Amino acid sequence: MKSSHANEPTLEQLKQSVDIIQVAEMYGELVKAGSSFHYKNNKSITFKPSKQIFSDFGSGDIIGGSVLDLIMLIENSSLSNAIIKLKELSVLDTYIVNPALQIKRKEEDKTAKIVDFQKLQDWGMQELKLVGMHRPIEYQDKDNQILHYIVADEFEKLFETKKLLAEYNQKINYLFSNLIGWNKHFNCPSIIIKDDTGRIVDLIAYRPNKPKNYDKWSNPKYIYKNSHNRGEKFLYPFRKEIEPIVWREKYLIVGEGIKNGLNALLYSVPFIALESSSNKISEELITYIKSYQSQGVDIICMFDGDKAGSKAYENFKLQSGLLNVKNFLDFESGIDFVEYLQGGEDD
Repeated sequence: MKSSHANEPTLEQLKQSVDIIQVAEMYGELVKAGSSFHYKNNKSITFKPSKQIFSDFGSGDIIGGSVLDLIMLIENSSLSNAIIKLKELSVLDTYIVNPALQIKRKEEDKTAKIVDFQKLQDWGMQELKLVGMHRPIEYQDKDNQILHYIVADEFEKLFETKKLLAEYNQKINYLFSNLIGWNKHFNCPSIIIKDDTGRIVDLIAYRPNKPKNYDKWSNPKYIYKNSHNRGEKFLYPFRKEIEPIVWREKYLIVGEGIKNGLNALLYSVPFIALESSSNKISEELITYIKSYQSQGVDIICMFDGDKAGSKAYENFKLQSGLLNVKNFLDFESGIDFVEYLQGGEDD
């Protein structure tokens, strides 16, 4: 005897049949940003149509998931009531996932105007010509090192992509004008570190290449020029750039890596870059992070989704005393911070 529910769709089939973007539009106006969408009046909730998922950074508990989770969140409903709602929507043509529309979305993403690193190279060279091919920066260094601003393919290592959407033009120009240079000695990008007064206190070679006259080489990821002498005013990199974003978004992400901090700025994500949580985190920095929390800003961790990320996360919690903060990425996912930021752009 056949069950009366034999033709009933499973929960997974229900979730996959209803378009999350169409459902999201029931609750507010959406704005497209790259391959994602967010609410016009609430940027903390973002949607990935190609993956049919959403993420909500605006909650103390990090929330995300499928269209079913979205209905439960927006309507503050129980699972059973959300399933009833989903069943109602699944029989309406307006809300059913349209394969042709999904293909169109992906094609639009692929053909979106992009800025590649050759374009950045051209911009850089034009700008250098205006200043006689040399643009020195003020740097307190006994060797009086001069750093020249140029753009090259090596910068792909910083952004982990060969292309950037045109909407990031202004931000990328800011980064190359203020925070990124070129290290001629190691033939690699150089990250400019400033203190709270704006004075350059350190230059970090990122993924340096071995100079010809070096006999021994351990393939370091970073080479610091002056980290031992940054001064009492130094708190953390990119403070000036990050603070306005934090107060606009009302959440703060903490994670590892100077490179991650640069990528966070490119995507306007408020991110405090711990240079390494394996080293002692200063009391000043811990106090600073906690000061945001005391003013209603949600603290979120974003350590890489692997064993090393899990270890760094636990070490940060132990050192900071913020034992209740959650990590956004699953440590079994294998996803790192930059992959998450770029997620789906090349779908």
